[in-house]
Amino acid sequence: MLDKFKDSTPRSRELFERAKRVFPGGVNHNIRTFGLDRVGAYPPFMAAGDGAYIWDVDGNKYVDWWMTHFSMILGHRRPGIINGIREALNNGVHFGALNEAQVVFAEMLQKAIPFLEKMRFCTTGSEATMYSTRLARLFTGRRLIAKARGGWHGGNDALGYHVRHPYNDEPFYGGVSFDYNDRDSVDEVLRKHGNDLAAIVIEPVLGAGGGLPPEPEFLPYLREETESRGIVLIFDEIITGFRLCYGSAGKDVFGVQPDLITLGKIAAGGMPLGAYGGREDIMELARPGAEGGRWVGGGTFSSHPLTMVAGIAVMDALRDLRYSGLNQTGESVRNKINEIFQSADAPAMATGTGSIIFITWLKHEVTEPLTSSKISEATDHNKLDLFQALLMEHGVFGYHGLGALSFAHSNDDIETTLQAITEVTPLVMQH
Repeated sequence: MLDKFKDSTPRSRELFERAKRVFPGGVNHNIRTFGLDRVGAYPPFMAAGDGAYIWDVDGNKYVDWWMTHFSMILGHRRPGIINGIREALNNGVHFGALNEAQVVFAEMLQKAIPFLEKMRFCTTGSEATMYSTRLARLFTGRRLIAKARGGWHGGNDALGYHVRHPYNDEPFYGGVSFDYNDRDSVDEVLRKHGNDLAAIVIEPVLGAGGGLPPEPEFLPYLREETESRGIVLIFDEIITGFRLCYGSAGKDVFGVQPDLITLGKIAAGGMPLGAYGGREDIMELARPGAEGGRWVGGGTFSSHPLTMVAGIAVMDALRDLRYSGLNQTGESVRNKINEIFQSADAPAMATGTGSIIFITWLKHEVTEPLTSSKISEATDHNKLDLFQALLMEHGVFGYHGLGALSFAHSNDDIETTLQAITEVTPLVMQH
């Protein structure tokens, strides 16, 4: 298996061998092996992208569903973004000082998400969630943070635990977890730790845990419980912000307004960005010299001018696009994938919300309602790794089974992908 992939990617093979001599595991982000190392191959090294496609260093073309960790909802090499960056580059790279673009970009974000009363820019999602939890601790005077099992909020000590079943990695610092979409699980955490919780951090749509949407009353329940107990509710919308709608999925799609929100990815069109903000009384603690505040946020590359101009171009483009059509297409694609699996009697399923499309191969059946723990415990990682590798061999690049739809994907791209899934499914079932 994968002989065709190996024969067509000799430069990637050579580069991965060199990479393993300088990086632990050959990568600078654990998931960027895309599981290919576990099925006897190696990840492709990418050289270019345009629209819904990327090309590796050997010249192989892929329909891209990973889309830069879900960032490229507008597709690769969007002219407005590229031109804005080029124009800004003429004036220099970065000055470590204030720039006009940061104000313009922040005003656009605030107009799209009005409860962003005050905000701060940083450079990664890990920073944004770290700083937001630090503010919650300062504001409440408490230290404990709760999160959903299976939720990925970056590699910081406050939240970088209980991402993958069996959730037996202990938090580095003051954390507990509950099961997404499981009110009984949340009740247990609140009963044991409610008086000590500074914040509950959750993705409105669980990302790494299956792209699961919230049960209808789950987010309102979290809002009610946190508000009554003085716990800061933080929505991590680094994936969902500007993906399901022009704004906050938590507020504009599911009708729940958090105290703080974190943003990234889409909002800067592939440039490095983290953002966090919300209630002014909480964000006030980040102000220099604020009474009771601490050093919260910052970094040499925060509000980088190239990122800021890219963000302005993204907001300009997204404001005029029709999200309902993209979300409906995503639902249609998930349904068609599940029809393929059902026809082949394959132990696999497509889950997700709107344009988010995850695929999970299963060791056993899972029952409704789906939770992060149910999916994670049932995942057959060996089959999933092989499935993703075979899709790449067929010219379809993705992760978490597939990834996310963009405004750049065409009907032909979708049909190419569905045909590839149809062809590789029986091969996976043989192993």
